[in-house]
Amino acid sequence: MPVTVQKYLGLTLLPHSGVSLVFTGIICATLAATRPDLAAIVKGTIAAAAVINEIIAVIVAKKGFELAGEIAG
Repeated sequence: MPVTVQKYLGLTLLPHSGVSLVFTGIICATLAATRPDLAAIVKGTIAAAAVINEIIAVIVAKKGFELAGEIAG
């Protein structure tokens, strides 16, 4: 793997918050039986963080692709 790809790979993988949303669903389903109040807090917090991450991550990923030389800046 080229050094530039190794160096900037982390930046390009940031926009994958869908995985965290799946895990949040699993956690909330587990918590709903015993602590529905806590499940609601977790769901809201992770969903808000995912939205913020998706906005920022797209910009950062584009910059990572540019720095790696995969796309023209």
